[in-house]
Amino acid sequence: MKIAVIGSGAMGCLYGAYLSEKNQVIMIDSYRPQAEAIARNGIRVVETDGSEKIYKERVSACLSGECREEVELVIVFVKSTATEAALEENKALFGESTLVLTLQNGAGNDRKVAKYVRAENILVGTSKHNAVNLGNGATRHGGSGATTIGSNAHCREAVDKVAAVFRESGLQTETSDDIQRIIWSKLFVNLSVNAFTAITETPIGYLAQNAYAWNFAKRLIYEAVEVAEADGTYFDRREVLEMVRKVCVDDANGYSSMYQDRKRRIKTEIDAINGAVVEQAKLYGVPTPYNAIIVDLIHAIEGAYDLYD
Repeated sequence: MKIAVIGSGAMGCLYGAYLSEKNQVIMIDSYRPQAEAIARNGIRVVETDGSEKIYKERVSACLSGECREEVELVIVFVKSTATEAALEENKALFGESTLVLTLQNGAGNDRKVAKYVRAENILVGTSKHNAVNLGNGATRHGGSGATTIGSNAHCREAVDKVAAVFRESGLQTETSDDIQRIIWSKLFVNLSVNAFTAITETPIGYLAQNAYAWNFAKRLIYEAVEVAEADGTYFDRREVLEMVRKVCVDDANGYSSMYQDRKRRIKTEIDAINGAVVEQAKLYGVPTPYNAIIVDLIHAIEGAYDLYD
């Protein structure tokens, strides 16, 4: 399969590398040094045991907007804040039958994709992998887990097709007929893990190791569960907490994307994560004071970046 990965950061490079084992992969990024490094040297993946592998044979790279060939599958890995610009720049990738899978953080990315491809060609997924961008086409694989894929249009054929490609490339992959459950489950993890680790500048595992930190997480999660239920998707609170705790344990030494954003002093995806919960809550009159405070706090941190230049 010919696959384009839009967004060649930590996770984009990880998936691009693995998928290139069995497929032709085009890595696309707006940062010229990253695109050029991948085009020249391929993708280097550093695994949790310290071993390294370079994926180059079926990997090519383009600067965003410069690839003019249609592909069979587009995987979107840019930050939610850059989704619309990235899709517009790379619309030449989309043909009548091109499938588009968003594995991004946050909610609402599938609605942005819908401006460019048919609803039945849009897939939404979540990933339990964790990776850190090392630059120059290299990524450190911090933790592994399943990729879950579904479709709002209930297009089973497309879901199964992509899942088969992922599995063939060695990526543990599950499918779901309840896409809203996928989206909410991912939000529960991101709104607690990402927000906390960005604020405290700690590894993912600390959230489950410290009683005060875990109490913080529970308050954010309980609010989000109430919003999800008001929206029609029901969860067992204990199961949600265990899911988040397991992510923290499995990726204990990893670093969240929002933590990495703060370290690099770039804008986070807080509005598409905790902010999405706060906005959705307004539709149903559900109070979300803890998530609202977190949105303000992260934006305050972003505002302080220039103080350290």
